[in-house]
Amino acid sequence: MKKNTVRIFTLVWAAVMIAALSSTATLLISGRAGSRTGDTRWVTQDEYDRIQRYSRLDEVRKTLMSDFYQELDESQLVLGAIRGMTAAAGDPYTFYYTPEELTRANEDSAGLYHGIGVLIQRSEEGYIQVLRVYTGTPAEQAGIRAGDMIVAVDGEAISGENGHTYNDAINMIRGKEGTHVTLTIIRDGDTIQIDVLRADVNISYAEFCMLDGGMGYVSISQFTGDAADRFAQALEFFRQQNAAGMIIDVRNNPGGLLDQVTRIADSILPSGVIVYVKERDGTRMDYYSDDAMYDIPVVVLVNEMSASASEILAASVQAFDRGTVVGMTTYGKGIVQTLLTYDEDGAGLQLTTSSYYDADDRSIHGVGVKPDVEVALEGNRIPLDPDPTSDNQLSTAIQAVKKLIDARNAPPAEAG
Repeated sequence: MKKNTVRIFTLVWAAVMIAALSSTATLLISGRAGSRTGDTRWVTQDEYDRIQRYSRLDEVRKTLMSDFYQELDESQLVLGAIRGMTAAAGDPYTFYYTPEELTRANEDSAGLYHGIGVLIQRSEEGYIQVLRVYTGTPAEQAGIRAGDMIVAVDGEAISGENGHTYNDAINMIRGKEGTHVTLTIIRDGDTIQIDVLRADVNISYAEFCMLDGGMGYVSISQFTGDAADRFAQALEFFRQQNAAGMIIDVRNNPGGLLDQVTRIADSILPSGVIVYVKERDGTRMDYYSDDAMYDIPVVVLVNEMSASASEILAASVQAFDRGTVVGMTTYGKGIVQTLLTYDEDGAGLQLTTSSYYDADDRSIHGVGVKPDVEVALEGNRIPLDPDPTSDNQLSTAIQAVKKLIDARNAPPAEAG
């Protein structure tokens, strides 16, 4: 059997979709081949016991393939067995990707996929609501607007009632480049149909601008794709604009790649340990920042859905006393996943492999990061574009930055 080549990526992510998987057991074999046919060999007691345990699995497979009242696809039985095994690990962040699922996940992480170019969420009524229409995308060209409610795709009703139906809706809206999709939309009480030509869509995961009062603002939706590069562009833009302070908005950010968040943290932190991860055998790996940093007052804006990599950033700012964290206590995911990909067929296995800790040896798993300034969001949703008049959390963050600026500019106290 061809041995799979394994590629490893480290993720710090709060997964929305829950699937199942597990690592492959390693068998230790000792002994010699049989003297005549080579079919017989000595094995360790551990291997023999393992063979006995797994023999029942093969018996069930054989019975289903031979006696089930309809013909079955054996590959689906194997897939089901893998997912059943990983589900037994009892960890929502440990799951198996088929080759197709892994391809789709990689496209999402890179911000490039076949689709129409909208950011959507489930509405309170169970509809699919358009939050953002990205510039230059098929959705913009077709006339879709933020606030539209998508209720059907190609005449088939869709729902955001739960995670399963929401994912089904996303898959229906997406499709091959160059194909058409007809969306039924409710807008201002009217029902309309819009035909959209799908195409390659390239999404940026970090957006930035200047706010009134010389405040730099950067929103990071995920720590994947171009997030770190775009953050570096944001810092350069803020330098050119002589920004007095900066707000980093990671509300509703589920996390992403560890190397992305540590690159971003390194650019705003002094020298030291940003975060370290520890495996179950005690092995520790530290991620450091150097002494080069963009030194302006910083506020990190968080909420209950800021998770994993977002929490690393917020916790590191607190641990270094580098700025102020504003918002609500974060999600509380302090564990790290490793993604193994198999070159033989393009499948993948994601499993939890370690826990992470900040520079103060603090684990936020199950606890979250408590903000320095706690403020709940007024209203149901965060405005798409930064607007302190309609976003009280952002308004509070601006006041927190101003306070840091004033403290920095205050003359030193004179000795009495």
